[in-house]
Amino acid sequence: MSLKKYSAYIKAIETGSLTKAAEILNYTQPNISQMISSLEEEYGFPLLIRQQNGVKPTKNGLAVLPVMREIQRGYEKLFETVHQINGLETGKIRIGAYTSIATNWLPKIVEEFKYLYPAIEIQIYEGNVSELNEWLEEDQIDFGIGTVHNNKWDFQPLVKEPIFVIMSPEHKLVKLNLIPMEAIEASEFILPYSDTHFEVHNIFKKEKIFPKIAYQVRGDETIISMVKNNLGISLLPNLLLSKCTEGIVIKPLERNISRELGIIMNIRKHAQTPSVNKMIHFINEWTKKDN
Repeated sequence: MSLKKYSAYIKAIETGSLTKAAEILNYTQPNISQMISSLEEEYGFPLLIRQQNGVKPTKNGLAVLPVMREIQRGYEKLFETVHQINGLETGKIRIGAYTSIATNWLPKIVEEFKYLYPAIEIQIYEGNVSELNEWLEEDQIDFGIGTVHNNKWDFQPLVKEPIFVIMSPEHKLVKLNLIPMEAIEASEFILPYSDTHFEVHNIFKKEKIFPKIAYQVRGDETIISMVKNNLGISLLPNLLLSKCTEGIVIKPLERNISRELGIIMNIRKHAQTPSVNKMIHFINEWTKKDN
């Protein structure tokens, strides 16, 4: 059946490895290779470039990949709809989320959702802004949970999350109850990269603030560690700070500044499956109840 071959090819591209694709799909590596070779023979052109360190798509292979994914998702939607009509709740949901959401929200959401729908499979992809964009574009996830950052995707708001100033207990600003923007501009600042916390960059742009950037760092844990060592102050959203309060002081800004978290979807690709729609509805209700 071509769907199995499509799945083999899609997973080989996503993992960059025939062996990893075989492990995930419960086939042997020769089975995966044979299915893809069968597709290549059927189409009349190579789909994969086989290298010592893995595989990657050819130009033609990249061209047919979105169509294969669309066919695969269409079949999954049909399969789920038929099961739903017959009173069965099955399906697969692929969720992309920021680290703070993946560690703080999703374990609770998945636990409660799986209690209601035990037969629905859930896959979680943890990434930053750039990775969520890439996964949505390539249809590797059904939806993301993050912040609105462009007009390319459909965005359904969930909650507004406050952003706080973090500093060492030895920092000169620790005596202030509220931190004005002017104080941030006058202090050495540890700036996250825009692909991890673009909202911090947007705050400075909107407020016309030009901080003294001492360091630019991508990892949240590294930023917090550097702040603990009094190498500068930084701005981080509340979810990231809920379990990292030891050794740092968290202060609110003088102005109420937040980021808006929501569901991000690529509605241009295809309609969502019944199981994905259930999860989106569940997340909406969960955030109303728990936040």
